[in-house]
Amino acid sequence: MSSRRIASLGRHAGPLALFAGLTIGWTWPLVHHLSDALPGDPGDNYSFVWNLWWMRHVLATPGLAYFKTTYLFYPFGTTIADHPQTALPALVAATVMAHASVVTAQNLLLLGYVFLNMSCAYALAWDITRQRRASVLAGILFGLSPYVAVHMLGHFDLVAAWVLPLFALAFRRAVHGGSNAAAVGAGAVFAATAYIAYYYVVYLGLFMAVYLAAWVHWFEVAPAGRPLAPTASRLRLVCIGVAVIAAALAAVIFVTGGGAMALASKDLSIRTPQNALTVMWVGLAGWIACTWRVVIRQDPERLQRLRTATAVARRVTMVFAVGASPLLWQAARLVLRGEYVTQEYGWRSIPHGVDVIAPLLGHPLHPLVATFSTQAYQWLKLDYVEAIGWLGIVPLVLLILSLRDFARNPGDEARPWWMVGVAFAIFALGPFLTIGGFDTGLKLPEILMRFVPLAANARMPGRAMVGVFLAVSVLLGMRAARDSGWIRSPALQWLVIALVTFEYWDAPIRMTPVDHPAVYRALAAVEPGAVCEVPFGIGDGLGVGLGSQDRRVLFYATEHEHPLAGGYIGRMPVTAAEWYRQNSLTAALLRMSSGGEEEAAKLTDPPPCRYLIVDRVTSSPALRAYVTRLDVDRIATDERRDLYRLR
Repeated sequence: MSSRRIASLGRHAGPLALFAGLTIGWTWPLVHHLSDALPGDPGDNYSFVWNLWWMRHVLATPGLAYFKTTYLFYPFGTTIADHPQTALPALVAATVMAHASVVTAQNLLLLGYVFLNMSCAYALAWDITRQRRASVLAGILFGLSPYVAVHMLGHFDLVAAWVLPLFALAFRRAVHGGSNAAAVGAGAVFAATAYIAYYYVVYLGLFMAVYLAAWVHWFEVAPAGRPLAPTASRLRLVCIGVAVIAAALAAVIFVTGGGAMALASKDLSIRTPQNALTVMWVGLAGWIACTWRVVIRQDPERLQRLRTATAVARRVTMVFAVGASPLLWQAARLVLRGEYVTQEYGWRSIPHGVDVIAPLLGHPLHPLVATFSTQAYQWLKLDYVEAIGWLGIVPLVLLILSLRDFARNPGDEARPWWMVGVAFAIFALGPFLTIGGFDTGLKLPEILMRFVPLAANARMPGRAMVGVFLAVSVLLGMRAARDSGWIRSPALQWLVIALVTFEYWDAPIRMTPVDHPAVYRALAAVEPGAVCEVPFGIGDGLGVGLGSQDRRVLFYATEHEHPLAGGYIGRMPVTAAEWYRQNSLTAALLRMSSGGEEEAAKLTDPPPCRYLIVDRVTSSPALRAYVTRLDVDRIATDERRDLYRLR
């Protein structure tokens, strides 16, 4: 390696060392509990640990396939192709970290994600600015963002956000430099993302489309000519009239509480102003359409950019299709068999997005403002994990200043990033615009996502904030690297970096200790056979589930390594409840675990499990009595649980 190359790499040693230290500090006390605890609250975090164990089990057991398992929902089994399957991290944990426990491997992966989040955002900003401090600022803005912090509580796949800046780095080089190698690299990252986080596959597709459209700059929105055509002028008056009338009606409904009226022999209830507000927005949209027009530019430079963009998109898509083909094949099979699971909801039950005032609600995990912030989210009836919008005071001020500069001089580099930020922000707002918890009636593009095949499973719109943080990190890094302006001062740049780090701090993070009950060690030593946990339950990420929803059983399954009847997964089979209700044992367990009446201890058909583990703390007296009346032998016990074998 040449001395120049070594010097080039050496200049980044300081930032990388800083990121390593921040990784440990920002996730503290994770590094102190690598083997005995998991970040977050008990829940989804166990599911990702089970993924790591399942990959190890598949590699060690000939004949098993990763995307299909009977070790959950035994004996029917389930696919994990439409589950947050994290196959690539699981493969790393099963090979590179083969000698570590699954808990330790998962925690090391999380530490790696946080480090890579900062490092990849730093590399992207460096590729654009060639300024270290500006790139460090970008790395911290993205890598330690409140978005990443809230998903450390259990959505471990979403913590691996580094794929977005890494893809953007390769994609930008392919677009601006015409590099085929960069296009292949972008496609490879795109394909790898399919085995890390499904949401990010959707977001990378959105990023690619928006970035190319902004870079080509194929069309512009400009005021319509003067004077307006007579038809357009009359239509504009009609639209503004409709908007005014609808706004007045909405105000009346809001003040009076609405009422009912007869229309065509039917009673029409008007209790909320949202429909009237929607009509108002439609009228305003019509007025804008009559006032402004889209101008298509066809000069030689734009035509050449369009050809370049088309070629890059084609190469990236082809590499993605090849790399993700095993997963795409699994998805296609599910669709053809009618087994692909996605949420069904109506216009009113559709998941909400980020509230417009969320950027003012503070960091819900910051050690100083967490109490205020979480109460504010509760008051608005928002889940801060899925509706996080806090950008921070310093980033928000800098962003406003950058917007003013962009309005004066758009610049060829800044335009795509502003458009990316706006597109992801609109996506994150969800199906309709809410302000302070109030539905304004304005329907947004995300409301149509439910009709897009496969992409509809990216159902939580607030997660698109990751794209906003990426765009903000690049834009503020570009501003910090400018040749003029007060933020150009090294001292002020380090001050801004320190302030952003302080605003984004979330340590100490919440941790869930993992235990190793003796009864599961006893189960691991007995002959093969499926196990039923009592209380019994099934569940997924789309609903409240049936029966017990204690996800700890997924971790315990990694210790005893027996198939689990019932269980929990991101998308469980639609017929799972029917399966278990048709069996006398699991039907009784499911009914009594849901608070139903005591059942007669009679099995009319073969049970799906050979062993039962009864949690004496969470099982009702009736449920414990039911199990003991079965034809069972108790073969192990500890301070909390009993292990039974069906004869």
